[in-house]
Amino acid sequence: MQRREEAVTIDLDESIPSKAGTADINGHIPRSGNHRLTAWKVLLGLTRFVFHIAAFSFYLRAIWVDWTHYSPVLIDYELVNEQILVFFQGSIFYKVCYISNICEILQLVYFFWSCITDMVSASAPHSSAGRATVAFRDWFLAAIVFPIGSLVVITFWAIYGMNRELIFPAALDEFFPAWLNHALHTFVLPLLLIDMLLVKHKYPSRISGILGAVGFALCYLVWILYLGFAKDIWVYPFLKVLEGPYFILFFAVMTVVLIIFYIIGEKLSSVLGGSEKKVSTAKFD
Repeated sequence: MQRREEAVTIDLDESIPSKAGTADINGHIPRSGNHRLTAWKVLLGLTRFVFHIAAFSFYLRAIWVDWTHYSPVLIDYELVNEQILVFFQGSIFYKVCYISNICEILQLVYFFWSCITDMVSASAPHSSAGRATVAFRDWFLAAIVFPIGSLVVITFWAIYGMNRELIFPAALDEFFPAWLNHALHTFVLPLLLIDMLLVKHKYPSRISGILGAVGFALCYLVWILYLGFAKDIWVYPFLKVLEGPYFILFFAVMTVVLIIFYIIGEKLSSVLGGSEKKVSTAKFD
């Protein structure tokens, strides 16, 4: 009887060079390959952390400048809905009415949490804290951050292209810098795509993710409808003129669009992040 021996390979992140992950017939990784693997993981981990710090700092700066400098200017020049200002007693917290500003806060929280996850995973990847931080980061991105971010970017520029006065009047150009507008309505997607490229996310079950996305959207819907019907403050004036069937149809369509964005995010994460078949130490990437 002939004895057959087969080479054994370790299933690692596809982005790691194959030579570093090939073992001999006894399943041992050559020392030089081990060093290459370790160096690659350290470099990749450092790149992730630097990127997350940079993205967090960018959104922190954008929110600070927006809320403390430009928003008061818009209020002084009466470029903000007067009813909304009265409801919020003239404070800058009127911005929580708008999905663009909520999205901006979501991005800030996500990249802050990603920084925490990077540090916890580097120091204690197999601990319960490490698993919990990674699980929440992946769910938060999948269910909330990417679908809402995509919705904001796509809908803003679609409406802007048709008639900018409906969403970002030309009068704002004098008071609201272009870079800040792009921070709110453009850079969201590129930064999330880079994150997906650097981080191997494990998406939650589709039911869990979609329920999270729809649940968050429902909370926002209740908020703006409360302002509309109870306080006669219509954050988006076109909603006031939509009649019954069209009103329901609009929100039904937006729900479907949100679900589509969730699925797109799931596919993009799989394509950009590569295979999810990793050894246990790689699952915290």
